[in-house]
Amino acid sequence: MTINEATPKANKPIPVMRFLKLSEDAKTGVFLGKKCRTCGEFYVGFPIFCLKCSSTDLAPVELSKEGTLRTYTVIYTPPAGWQGAVPYTLGDVDLAEGVSLLAEVIDLPKEDIKIGMKMRMVLRIGGKDTEGNDIMVYKWQPVK
Repeated sequence: MTINEATPKANKPIPVMRFLKLSEDAKTGVFLGKKCRTCGEFYVGFPIFCLKCSSTDLAPVELSKEGTLRTYTVIYTPPAGWQGAVPYTLGDVDLAEGVSLLAEVIDLPKEDIKIGMKMRMVLRIGGKDTEGNDIMVYKWQPVK
């Protein structure tokens, strides 16, 4: 037995998207984005210029973890590779900054979902990468 075989690999949680920053213990996270210093427009992720005013003067920001459900759909036929339960609900949530993010809505029966509900981002393990690391995904959970 080699040293590599005897020593288990440390599981390093990996965010599913570059704009999701995980805490050290991967129990919480934040959405990363940019804010245009010229016109004040917000973006999820890392654009190189503002789509509203074309300025390249963009500041990095952390976006809200909570928002309001704008719309949703129930998925009965999942995409190839889907490992979760079916049917499942996808919700588009508006954040305070004016951007929206689509993710699975959890911990809420589809009969109880209502547009306008307050939602919060939570993290879950979505699968494993080829090295056995947990892939962390964000989901929407109702605020109680």
